[in-house]
Amino acid sequence: MPTQLKENQILHSAATLPGTEYPAEIYARISSFELWKSYFTQNKFINTPQYLGALVDVIRRQGFHCPFHLRHVAPDEIQFGPNYREGICHGGLNSRQRAVWLELSRFQGERPDREMRIYAPEAVTDFALLLRGRYVKFIGSEYAPSPEDQAALYPIRHENLQKLSFPDGAFDAVVVNDVLEHVPDVDLCLSEVARVLRPGGALITTFPFAMGNPESLIKARLTEDGIEYLDEPQYHGNPVDPKGSLVFEIPGWNILRRARASGFSSAEMVYETSLAHAVAGGGFSGIFTLVARR
Repeated sequence: MPTQLKENQILHSAATLPGTEYPAEIYARISSFELWKSYFTQNKFINTPQYLGALVDVIRRQGFHCPFHLRHVAPDEIQFGPNYREGICHGGLNSRQRAVWLELSRFQGERPDREMRIYAPEAVTDFALLLRGRYVKFIGSEYAPSPEDQAALYPIRHENLQKLSFPDGAFDAVVVNDVLEHVPDVDLCLSEVARVLRPGGALITTFPFAMGNPESLIKARLTEDGIEYLDEPQYHGNPVDPKGSLVFEIPGWNILRRARASGFSSAEMVYETSLAHAVAGGGFSGIFTLVARR
């Protein structure tokens, strides 16, 4: 499978999963809900338990090649969970994070690690520790809303994605793992990320994605009077807050339009399924990653 595709290009590998006609690899760069609908209508197998089960069964038997550690991972080294998007874990990375790492690697190309300036709004996770160990110009942070929280977090850096402290054009890439859904104002966040990226830089981010919806699902919003809940409050785990983080929005395909309106020259959803690198989703066979270029 080539590592660089043009916008709206979709590839299925010629190799198939053993005993099936399902492709072992899928890689798609999709810039609109309409294209996604057309693709999914013709390839509904990607949302079947048969395909996902066949994919994971081979990984359980054969292992996979870790794209970060650059070695074969044997089956007995893998931790499997019920949600394959968050499961299939090894060496500090799960399936979703390997998909993000693959996109960061594609963006980096042949550029040396020591030259890459990368920011991520996470500092205490295994993923952040791996980036810190590889990139000398990596900066990670956590969100601490009060002075007391910031003091408790010190010396870990505090940053607010809606008002970053970095200068314009500071980074080559910003990597955001499942955070956007917790930001009260996603558009302001996107504008801030675009601001701190150099021209040609990339935002690479995952989030719970409403892949069947042209518009986002709004769960809560911040008003002058506080938080207004539009649905049953939903919280996700937060490594620095035992209460978890409130979900404000599940982005839909309009996130691409909003990214372009926020200062990005291009935005697309990358959909990837990989037997080779154990990239599998939690229902759909693959992982959705937003890649937006400054």
